[in-house]
Parts: sequence; structure tokens; C-alpha cells
Amino acid sequence: MVSTRVEFYPGAKGPLFRIIRTPEQVLAHLLFIAPLFEQANQTRHHISRSAINGYHHGWQTIIFDHYGTGDSGGELVDTSLVLWQQDIVKQLGEIKANSAQAIYLSLPLSAVLLLSDEILSYVDGVLLLQPDFNGKRFVQQFKRLALAAGFTQRKTAIPTTIAAAKKRQQTIEIAGYTMQENLLDQLAAQNLNQLTDVKVPCYWFEWLAQSEALSPGRAKQQQALANKSNKLIIQQITEMKFWQATELQISPEFLRQEQLLFSQLIAGAAEISGC
Repeated sequence: MVSTRVEFYPGAKGPLFRIIRTPEQVLAHLLFIAPLFEQANQTRHHISRSAINGYHHGWQTIIFDHYGTGDSGGELVDTSLVLWQQDIVKQLGEIKANSAQAIYLSLPLSAVLLLSDEILSYVDGVLLLQPDFNGKRFVQQFKRLALAAGFTQRKTAIPTTIAAAKKRQQTIEIAGYTMQENLLDQLAAQNLNQLTDVKVPCYWFEWLAQSEALSPGRAKQQQALANKSNKLIIQQITEMKFWQATELQISPEFLRQEQLLFSQLIAGAAEISGC
């Protein structure tokens, strides 16, 4: 029986919807950072399966919706990259203050664009699922898909006071999401160079068919992270990219490899502590 708690956690600006699975003996903590926009919907089911995996290996797992998204408080138009990062730091700080066990992040797809040096300072390692550190490319692809579907519209808020006029910002409605346009600018500016030396181990899961060659851009990102990280392990997943499927899919191969990693990390921590 999985011990599950559903709650609204007090984030930096408003409540964050969270699902926490806590085993009887917590051996490590795993905070799942949701990817952005439609990717969050495409990966939600898979993340839940991964969280249950972690729970059964003694990991406390935490899934949450970013402020202004999902079941959390606020609207997307009221959020920013900095606010999302503050919410992550607040949760990590609370975990660290109440536990001596290791803390890890799970970062699928565009979730890596939320990383900062401050966030990394709280964790003992990161799991990277098909990460793309190129914020500019992510935003361009997002806009291109929405434009092709006719889902992009710019609009300017009408101020009601002089003070409001000074604070006026242009919003954009894209693929059904209404946000401040500068949120996309902030995301576009994110890249691996924004991070200094990555002092925690990185476990990179790359979805790549056996007959498929790694693109030069992906190889360049992996090499760049290898130069920054004190440990980078890259694992190939040969299954289809589940987030691109037209029907609900999971990745059994990844889940098996993830379970093995959970066990290895716990065993390594026990060996270091002499338990």
C-alpha cells in the first residue's frame, strides 16, 4: 500500500499542488520538476509511475505543479521563471532542513531550463530525461508549433490607472496558454552556460534508437555538461519517445533502468555511511 499525501504547499507566491509518497523508512528524496507547457501533460502519467518506482525503493517522492499551472494556485500570466525557481529552492530548503538523506531532482525535457546554481547547491544529483538545455531552441519550437496551428495571438493589457500603465506588459496567447511575453524571453535566455561548475552527479537518459546517430547538437550538449560536471553518466533508451505518442504511453526500459539507479544510489550511500 503506497502512503500518499495530497496537499497544497505554501509556495513563494501562492499554493502549489503536491503529491507526496513517503515510505516507512526514507532512504533518499526525489523532487520531480515538471517540464513546461504541453510537455507537462505529455509526461504526467509517466512521472507518476516513476514516483511509485522511487517509493518502492525507499525514496520519498514529491510531484508538484508550478505556480500558475495544473492544480496549483494563480494564473500563468502572473508567473515568471524566477518565481518558479524560488518555489523549487523553497521546497529543497525545507527537505534539507528536516532530513540528512540525499536529495535528487528528476528533470524531464524542458524542466532543465529551470535549473540554477542555487537549486543545484541543495541537491546530491540530478536525473536528466532527454534534456534540452537550449532555451532559445525550445521557445522557437514552441512558437513554431503554435503558429502552424494558428494558436498565437499577441495582446496588450488595457491599464485602468496611470500606475497600471507604467507596469503594463505585453501578453501572448500561444497554444492556449496566456502568459507575459517576457516569460518566453527568460526561458529563451536559459542555457548550460548559465550554470557554473555542476558539482553533483548527472544521470542523463537519452532516447535514441539503436540505428539512429546522435545529432551533433546533442553530442555538443553532452560534452558541455561533461566538462562542467564532476560525474556524467549517459544511458541510452532505445524505445519510442513516449511523450510524442498520440496515446498514453510509458517507457518500460527507462523505468527498469531508473529502478536500477535507485538501488545503486541507495547502496552507494549505505556503503559511504558504513551501514
